[in-house]
Amino acid sequence: MRKFKKSLLTIGATLLVVAGLGGCGNSNDNKQSASQSTSTSQVKAAKAAYDKALTQLDNGQVNKAYETLKPYKDSEVEKVNQLANNTSDLKVVKDNLDANKLKNAKTKLADLLEVTKPTEFVKQVKATNKEYNVVNLANTYYAEIQKYYQAQKYNEAQGSLESLEDLDSNYKVVAELQQKAKSYKQKVAAALAEDASKSSAATVSSSSTTSTYVNTKNSTLASSQYSSQTGADISSAPSQAVSSVANQLADEGIISQFQAASGVVKQTGDQYFTQDQGDNNYLIEIRTTSATNPGVSVLKGMYRFNTQTKVVQKMDSLTGSYKQVNVN
Repeated sequence: MRKFKKSLLTIGATLLVVAGLGGCGNSNDNKQSASQSTSTSQVKAAKAAYDKALTQLDNGQVNKAYETLKPYKDSEVEKVNQLANNTSDLKVVKDNLDANKLKNAKTKLADLLEVTKPTEFVKQVKATNKEYNVVNLANTYYAEIQKYYQAQKYNEAQGSLESLEDLDSNYKVVAELQQKAKSYKQKVAAALAEDASKSSAATVSSSSTTSTYVNTKNSTLASSQYSSQTGADISSAPSQAVSSVANQLADEGIISQFQAASGVVKQTGDQYFTQDQGDNNYLIEIRTTSATNPGVSVLKGMYRFNTQTKVVQKMDSLTGSYKQVNVN
């Protein structure tokens, strides 16, 4: 009898243990199921944010795309994680551009230019690269205006003034620098007028003051081209010969590539001279005639451009040295 009771107790205890283990199993299953459900929900939310951010990027709304993706920088979905971090970097670049901190923007921008997808993001990187190039040009031109004016290089100062005015004022820094440069406009114009009154350029006959004639006669590239072909100075060349040289140095294909790579805008009245230096390198000289004196040619810039690497460099008219002005 005692043995029977003892057996019953043993069986009861075993059943309790089994029941307990069964309960634990159900509990673990429930936790795992809940975890899987949470993970699935997070993935869906991440993918939805990704799609929303793509639309925002396509519309040029980088800041909104950044805010949309911000919670998903550590997402387990690789494409979401990558876009969130890349968009964060792009926002940093744009913030630095708005603050005119180009050195801070340059390295990250160069890295982002290596990104190849998604297309909506690549589109905004290219737009930001264009902005960087234009802002960099604006800074270059503004520094030149001050430097050339102090050195009494008024023609060059006028060229940089006009080049700065040509840039897109929708960019914050460009508009600010254009406003600051206005203080030099009258001073440079007055200095040029005084120089012109002492110069033979002021008395050039109206029959010879076509912009092509005046610009070509004053062009460094045209002068070297004419001299190498004839052994003579272009200053004594007849108008027909001057026009011929101008046509030889006007490669529209190179000019279009240069503008796309540099952000330089061609304005009405601008004349471009291009000269092949070999190994995909070209010199590009931009000139225009003075608005107040059609007999005066204004140098807007001398550039060096490589059609393969797309690197654009601008010459300092005081030192003759070249400095890169774009990120490619």
